Amino acid sequence: MIIIVFIAGFVIAGILDLRLRKKFNVKKNEKFMDQYVNKAHLVFEILLSAFFIVNIAVKGFSGKYLYFLLFLFFALVFAIRVALEYIFMKEQRKFIIALAYMVVCLACAITIILFL
Repeated sequence: MIIIVFIAGFVIAGILDLRLRKKFNVKKNEKFMDQYVNKAHLVFEILLSAFFIVNIAVKGFSGKYLYFLLFLFFALVFAIRVALEYIFMKEQRKFIIALAYMVVCLACAITIILFL
């Protein structure tokens, strides 16, 4: 059942990405690394990811709670990205795409914890 939430989340995120990019005229990233606002943002996301992985390994979460935390983690990463892109790159309007991803991640997390 969780796989259905994953697939639905990816499909919804893809559709939102395409429509929002077309509506707000937001260009796609040319390379993988330009999704970060600056080097501090890159380092912060790496440290946050390492902290999350260590925390999951130490506490030993499993089952639907693990997937719930995973989607919450992605929502947190996208929330940070929304804030930084809004502050530093407001004119490019990339924060709109990150905001859509954050909402999809939160919706998936809520779906997992409530219905599965």
